[in-house]
Amino acid sequence: MDTKKTLIIGLSGNFLSDQRMQRIASAITETSWEPIVYFRDFYKYKNGKALKSPNFKYQIQPVRSVFKSGILFYLWFNLLLFFKLLFKKTEAYYAVDSDTLLAFVLLSKLHAKPLVYDAHEYFAEVPELNGKTLKKKLWHWLTQWGVKQAKVCITVGAELAIELERVYGKPFACVRNVTDAKPQEAVQAFEGKTIIYQGALNEGRELELLIDAMKDLPEYHCLVVGEGDLSKALRKRAEGFGNIEFLGLLSPEELKRITPKCFAGYNLLDASGSLSYYYSLSNKYFDYIHAALPSISSELPEYLKLNAQWECGVCLPNSKEALVNLLNFWKNNPSEYAKLKENTKFAAQENNWTLEKETLKNLLTF
Repeated sequence: MDTKKTLIIGLSGNFLSDQRMQRIASAITETSWEPIVYFRDFYKYKNGKALKSPNFKYQIQPVRSVFKSGILFYLWFNLLLFFKLLFKKTEAYYAVDSDTLLAFVLLSKLHAKPLVYDAHEYFAEVPELNGKTLKKKLWHWLTQWGVKQAKVCITVGAELAIELERVYGKPFACVRNVTDAKPQEAVQAFEGKTIIYQGALNEGRELELLIDAMKDLPEYHCLVVGEGDLSKALRKRAEGFGNIEFLGLLSPEELKRITPKCFAGYNLLDASGSLSYYYSLSNKYFDYIHAALPSISSELPEYLKLNAQWECGVCLPNSKEALVNLLNFWKNNPSEYAKLKENTKFAAQENNWTLEKETLKNLLTF
């Protein structure tokens, strides 16, 4: 049997809570490559430390940074990556998002090894950079530099692939962050109709809208799963609401157990100040499909296209009134809701990682 080639992957997030990267690394082991994952060893939230490391079939290497945020973190983390990997033998590098490009472009050039650039979002156009012209220009410049060096460029959605090719002048392949294939099973739903949100509690996720709507939806319950910059503010906003529960960070296994018991999945985004959000295709959209939940998404390109094709969710204007009206409509018209729920079964058959990973594997045949 031929010896596998080493592929070093770098990401600034925590690999143990990143289901997309776990899927990608696992898929890579099915090719001629052997991945080694270098990731940020940092939990911003206390209950993140409860996340355990499963028995991966590949090596993972946590990297601990003195700095936790801002430009000093990105510079220091890339410096750590560069010197840790400078004399590490490998046949290729895999940079996850623009914030690992500085180290990986230099390593790729120095060792004359191919670089894969995987853009999980439109990094220079994230909400946090809205109004910060200089920082945007720097991230665009760094991304352009990385794209020019990369042998393969990947991103998470077809619409974003088109936009990134337009901006950076090189084709991007689409490898969507779809959920693992698994037959939908009948489960005992929670008592009462439960809306679930899973993901970061950050700006632009329209979570304030969701909380405010729950006041007008006494027959519904809401589960908020995740943590983020707005964790404290959102909990304060929900004080006095008896039908909203914050569960914090959950492991993927816990989330897969809870989500199918819910009634619908929430996925509204405010894309007015973020092209990254405008072109997004979130993993939670597919998680909801595989849990047999009709989803509630914003009127953004990827979700409009998928809902038109599969009719397994609804796209709404970002308003409390629209959300309240939809949930009351579903309550009073159970047959309309049931059609959407039934269609998730067909959508899951065609939108799953078993099929999607073949695209990734074909891209790594160099």
